[in-house]
Amino acid sequence: MGSGKSRFTQTWRLFSVKEKRNIIIYVIELMLYKFGLEAFNGSIVTLAINHYDEGALRSGISSNAFEPPLTRHWSTRTVLSISIFCSALFSSILLILDAATGGHIKPLNFVPTNNATCSYYGKYNTNVIIPIYCITGITYRMVELIQRAIPRDIVGDDGNKLQKMDALVHIFYEVTGVSGALATGLGLTPHLGNNYEVIVTLICFTTAAIICLLINSSELSKNDLDNDIMPANESNYFKSAFQGFFLFGQSIFIGAKIIFTLRKFIWLWTCYTLALYAHRYIENGTAPQIARRYFGQSEWSQIIVRGSDLGELLGALFIFCVRTYIKTPLPWSQLYALMLLIV
Repeated sequence: MGSGKSRFTQTWRLFSVKEKRNIIIYVIELMLYKFGLEAFNGSIVTLAINHYDEGALRSGISSNAFEPPLTRHWSTRTVLSISIFCSALFSSILLILDAATGGHIKPLNFVPTNNATCSYYGKYNTNVIIPIYCITGITYRMVELIQRAIPRDIVGDDGNKLQKMDALVHIFYEVTGVSGALATGLGLTPHLGNNYEVIVTLICFTTAAIICLLINSSELSKNDLDNDIMPANESNYFKSAFQGFFLFGQSIFIGAKIIFTLRKFIWLWTCYTLALYAHRYIENGTAPQIARRYFGQSEWSQIIVRGSDLGELLGALFIFCVRTYIKTPLPWSQLYALMLLIV
């Protein structure tokens, strides 16, 4: 215990006072975002499953379920804040739609029956959830991508600091994910219902967007200055977006060429890409169905998935301790693929 504490103290001393302040603000923003995200995921997935099952029950049939250009014009923290706020805005569509069609908070004495398992839901077409989920997926991916640029804006290009900060932030991120999912599955959903659980998401996302604006560093100021002196021929957003799509396609071609033509990289396709896809499919596709079909409680899917987050937390703690001794990330990717194959 003592050696772990001293290692944490030594790591924390690597950062300046300004970097420590920004890291704390960034961690708080991430934790609020993660908590809100868990509430949203638990709400929309189970809401869709319950809606489809309810519709199938009534009709008597089987159920069926279904940014770089921006950072050139504004600072990374601003784009991240706007993206999180947009996530909150799009998430509120479900709440407004449910309330407008007769939905309300789950009654305290509500007892589901065979003919009315979700009678407190709004009466709207369940397929509406699909485009809303797709739109929120865009903003979610924007946030995930931009968040990877924030650490560099805080600590610069120092590789040691970046590795330590990444592990430190990931630990808090996963702690919030586990606690958020447990709070969602055991507390929020039983009391608010899946339809009004999004209220927590709106509060957390909006607060995270505001806190994100407090992050400040010399690197951010430099980026802002570069944006001010941007040549006129690069200031058009649509032109930048088109160039971004072109460069994105070009990077896919070059990356595929490198991976599939060099033997030392060919393992990445199966050991990382397919493994990551399988990981996400188990979390987002399989767990909600198991919770609903086998346990009869769709909100328990978040509790099941959080076993995965707990594993990620333990992995982040382990890497935080041994990353100084093992520099290459390859053993961790190979171990990740092997463990997923065992599962």
